[in-house]
Amino acid sequence: MNTNKRLTNWDLLRALSMFLVVVVHIAPQLGSFCGINAGAIVGTGAIICDPIFFCLSGYFALRPLKKSYKDYLFGKALSLLLPIFVYAGLLYVYKATTGSVTDTNFIRYTSGLIQGGWWFVPALIPFILVAPVLSKMFGALDDRTCKIALFVTLGIYAWGGLSSAANSLLINSQHVTFAAAISMLQRIIPRSLLGGTYFTFFCMGYFIKRVTPLLDTRETHFIMASGALFFIIDIASAYFGLERSDPSFNWMIVTVAIFIAFDGIKLQSKSLSKLIEWAAKRSYSIYLLQYATIEFAIDVIYIGALHSGYATLAWPLRLITWVSATVLAYGTALTIASIVDTFVIEPIQTKLKHRRLKTAG
Repeated sequence: MNTNKRLTNWDLLRALSMFLVVVVHIAPQLGSFCGINAGAIVGTGAIICDPIFFCLSGYFALRPLKKSYKDYLFGKALSLLLPIFVYAGLLYVYKATTGSVTDTNFIRYTSGLIQGGWWFVPALIPFILVAPVLSKMFGALDDRTCKIALFVTLGIYAWGGLSSAANSLLINSQHVTFAAAISMLQRIIPRSLLGGTYFTFFCMGYFIKRVTPLLDTRETHFIMASGALFFIIDIASAYFGLERSDPSFNWMIVTVAIFIAFDGIKLQSKSLSKLIEWAAKRSYSIYLLQYATIEFAIDVIYIGALHSGYATLAWPLRLITWVSATVLAYGTALTIASIVDTFVIEPIQTKLKHRRLKTAG
């Protein structure tokens, strides 16, 4: 398989997932249509972006080191930590200028961002620290063992999603004995690995990369069909208030299915590939900016243009309004990220890398 096309596939997945992050956080503005909470449905479906990002991180981080561990950590610090302080500074200045910052202390403001909306970064850092060790461990496994590990993991999480939904339905329908039986089996048969954390999704990135070429057509179709089924189950479970973990058990099957589907995508257009690559490279910066740009889009469209009259619009116009606000929020974040990354962050990263090379030399 052509390497560039393969990488473009993952750039496309990264860019689309980042757009879904914006969708998740602006979904409540969509509201209801014909008595159906469309915002809740869209938000629940779009939040699959979270496990996808952890899986993508593992897909690329879990590989043999080509440099020292110190250099590896230095590179990760430049790519993960430097943008945090740059964008925290920009957002702080923006908030202070507009008078919307509640705490004028920059350190406390940044701490609030990291503990709140930017939770993904501190959650990912421990995984990145042990990635080289995990890569050596997983690399020692043969292909057959890796394939078994992938399917066993899918089976465990499928049981987790199905048993959780079944238990809730049985309780709601007053079938207490059957519910107790399901609950007992849940204690005996695991529903997740490692306590159901995102660490499993990070590790799964390696196994997807390793096992996907080993799958036959029947296995590929089975996983993708299962992914579609569990995607529907997950949305229905959330919408009707059935038992559902965080992260959801269903996400494992859906995430693996999405990766397998994207592995087969072929992109022929060079211009489109470059555009996708550009957007994908800005994904992390868009993530750091999107809360602010969503607020900006809501102020411009919902409050400014509509004068808070969104609820009185017919549903097609409300849908168009929401889509416009979503595109504006994402487009604004992409534009700012493109400028700041190109003229601020990337030059600093290059300068620090050159300085480290001179020091090492």
